[in-house]
Amino acid sequence: MKPMLFFLAMTAVFVSAGARLAAQTVVQPEARAQTAPVPHKKDAADDPAVWIHPQKPELSLILGTDKQGGLHSYNMDGSENELVADSSKPNNVDVLYGFRLNGRTVDLAMASVRAGGKKEKSRSGKGVKVWAIDAAARRLSEVTDGATIRVLGGKEPMGLCAYHSLRTGRFYFFVTSDKGNVEQYEMKVVGDRVGGALVRTINLGSIAEGCVADDELGFLYVAEETRGIWKFGAEPDAGGAGKIVARVGENGLTADVEGLTIYYATRGRGYLIASSQGDNTFKVYERGGENRFVVTIDSKAGRVDDVSDTDGIAVTNSPTSREFAKGVFIVQDGTNAGGNQNFKLYAWEDIAGTNLLIDTTWQPRASR
Repeated sequence: MKPMLFFLAMTAVFVSAGARLAAQTVVQPEARAQTAPVPHKKDAADDPAVWIHPQKPELSLILGTDKQGGLHSYNMDGSENELVADSSKPNNVDVLYGFRLNGRTVDLAMASVRAGGKKEKSRSGKGVKVWAIDAAARRLSEVTDGATIRVLGGKEPMGLCAYHSLRTGRFYFFVTSDKGNVEQYEMKVVGDRVGGALVRTINLGSIAEGCVADDELGFLYVAEETRGIWKFGAEPDAGGAGKIVARVGENGLTADVEGLTIYYATRGRGYLIASSQGDNTFKVYERGGENRFVVTIDSKAGRVDDVSDTDGIAVTNSPTSREFAKGVFIVQDGTNAGGNQNFKLYAWEDIAGTNLLIDTTWQPRASR
């Protein structure tokens, strides 16, 4: 073959291979279920979390915030289970396993809130609320020291994520703000309640909401909405220096960068997932190393409508219901065809296919 013809032929091969590779980096799952809509109209539903029942995974709960109302819990089929702290206007929610309180080990839910309840006018305020989760009753009972844990100098918190240090065994939470301020608090037992003490501050350049902490690897990830995803050490002595591991514009990451979540797998494997709100997709990165980009999730409508303008996201590798026997990815839907905003549920195997890990053996309480 003549040199020019050989060059053109090889170029065609590489272009074709590149096109196939690009096609393989986008997956299009359909939601298998959805939660009941939140009761408030317009921009209300914001952030989900998932709590895994210790004995019966099918009794696990999805927690979802209504930032015009209260904190909802849903069954794994999406039906309503409970509403707590109505009118507290929670924004972000997270779960901690294995906290010692009143001489027993409990799981906690916590949320950043912007107002007090109607029956607590004298105690209303911005900050963080904490609930103990009763596994037998599948109910949440508030254990906050006072009306709220005061954060950000009394200003309104946006994002929130929890962290359990495997190095020290201590429990923390982080809050973020519309000014790009990030604060870390150590959780403290105050009598039979839970409080918090400020242990670190981090300053970013602009609005930051989504965050997630990797309990095992000891990292904190924060989404600065117009710039990208920052990575910091999660321990309180890690200081304020971090690095951007995913920039807006790279691999299609499009502002605003919103919710973050971690898919845990054994041996430190798994994925960091981000809501790329500007193009209605989700970006998946390796959990370890330099957080290499892996794949884009671009969901599509099926039996359940598609999602758009997603804020918060959550994922678990744990089997729960029969429908989600290999894990579930939960996302907020900014425009729900069935009414007010809600949360959509995707089976992890529909996302993973042959591109990503499916590991149901990692246990959220095992390393605690």
